[in-house]
Amino acid sequence: MESHMTNQMAGTLGYMPPEYINHCMISSKFDIFSLGVIIIKIVAGLDGYWKSAEVSTSEEFIELVHDNWQKRPQTTMFSYSTSHEIKTCIEIALRCVESDRQKRPTIKEIVDELKRPIGQVYTTRKFTFKLLDHITNHFSRDQILGRGGFGVVYKGMLDTGEEVAVKKLYNMPSLDDHLFDNELNNLMRVKHQNIVRLVGYCHHTTQVVAEYKGKHVSASVIERALCFEYLEGGSLDNHISDESCGFEWHTRYKIIRGICDGLNYLHTGSQHPIYHLDLKPANILLDKNMTPKIGDFGLSRLFDSMQTYITQAQSAMGTLGYMPPEYIDEHQISPKFDIFSLGAIIIRIMAGNVGYSNYITMPSRQFVEIVQENWKKRWTEALSPNASEEVKTCIKIALRCVETNRTKRPNITEIVDELSKIGTPRSSPIAQALECCGLNWIFGCER
Repeated sequence: MESHMTNQMAGTLGYMPPEYINHCMISSKFDIFSLGVIIIKIVAGLDGYWKSAEVSTSEEFIELVHDNWQKRPQTTMFSYSTSHEIKTCIEIALRCVESDRQKRPTIKEIVDELKRPIGQVYTTRKFTFKLLDHITNHFSRDQILGRGGFGVVYKGMLDTGEEVAVKKLYNMPSLDDHLFDNELNNLMRVKHQNIVRLVGYCHHTTQVVAEYKGKHVSASVIERALCFEYLEGGSLDNHISDESCGFEWHTRYKIIRGICDGLNYLHTGSQHPIYHLDLKPANILLDKNMTPKIGDFGLSRLFDSMQTYITQAQSAMGTLGYMPPEYIDEHQISPKFDIFSLGAIIIRIMAGNVGYSNYITMPSRQFVEIVQENWKKRWTEALSPNASEEVKTCIKIALRCVETNRTKRPNITEIVDELSKIGTPRSSPIAQALECCGLNWIFGCER
């Protein structure tokens, strides 16, 4: 994303972004800011626009606008579709008017979000094994995307034109119907932009006749598969690097925020929290816009919030390096299992695998300073003004997440709240824009 400086003022007050008013900086995010203002005025009117400058949080404004639409006399019922459309448009608009231009979406991201079946809950299809065999070219080696502890993932294309990742589960005694149903049920429950979307599934049983000890016997062959949305960015595991190369900071921060939002949904988004129990870079996939999505729920469990459980499993869950000490030593499972894994992931995103090894051998304060200094060496003038605070906050959060004592680790809601406060003034994005334009006192009198 390029930016340019100009000596001539252009545009209309109220639609010009802060970086242009303060520094005469022009980029593609200039128009995005203007678009956000326009959308807010279309959806909420002028009064709603001014009201947005008074509310303290984006969530409060979204609910306010939604409630106002719901109260409006209509000839048709206020449907789920309408509700979702309103919330989506306002959420997009508020992201567009962020003071930090790096946090504004691109127009392509906006269009892609609006093109999705807004207000329509994706229906999970049951596929025949014959269809999955066909779209993966008979589960060809050429179609393999990756391998996991429970199966092989193949690329395929449905008759609708949608590309999918087909996870064909291994036929192993340990992989029974209970494990399959567990992952299927968990996936069907979750609907979030940072969770891999389940497209469909297959559970197929075939009777075959085979020779056994000189006799012909009938046996059941069970084929199980899960179909997910295809994410062309691949797994996060393939993008881990230190500060000197790889993704720029704003991309890494976007990934960190997305993972935290997805995990927050799993832990708090329903009556029965879902613990992932195998959170690691290989299980986090990226779309073409580098939006992270948490996947692979094969080990996940439904538990009551804040409870601790002792598992009797003979084999360890999870992956070494991402499992907390209380699980390794005593097989304890709680929400803090995933928090430990999250901390290990954030450290690797920020400092690479070598940096992760270094954090174990040095004091926390020294490690924080080293990570900050390494990022400062790479920064440019175009970097977000909040970047330094983002780096410091993220690495401190990560180190708290990997505390040996699980009671000292934060919960996911605390983490999300802390990240949300970075660079956030007390006023709303609209209030900040009005203040930059010098219009807050004018319209405070006239509206």
